[in-house]
Amino acid sequence: MTRVNAPTDRAAPAGEAADAWNTRALVARHKVAALAGLVAIALLVVIVVGGILTSKPVVVSDATSCTTWGSANQTQQAAYARRYVSEHGSLPGGVTDPAKIVAAINAGCSEANVNDVEDDVNVVQAIHG
Repeated sequence: MTRVNAPTDRAAPAGEAADAWNTRALVARHKVAALAGLVAIALLVVIVVGGILTSKPVVVSDATSCTTWGSANQTQQAAYARRYVSEHGSLPGGVTDPAKIVAAINAGCSEANVNDVEDDVNVVQAIHG
């Protein structure tokens, strides 16, 4: 048996070497664009991480404005509706269903939004008109 020790990587002909590219060669040829891309990626990472670190859960209370109410998720809204019934009693007409209380707040906040006072109206005021 004869052994042939030939390299597995063959050098490309001179004409093809210029056409072949990899990330390192691309960055070397387009330094400004590569730097701009890295800066953009770093900026996006900073924005996302900053948003995650500064965000806090919405706590709905009687003083919550309609603007903040709109940012609360359905679970938070339903929890407030149950707390509203335990603290304030039923709505006019004896309504104690949390879904109907959330609907009443949404209707009041929609009206406040139309009148451009959603920052000034809290959820209790929205319920009572």
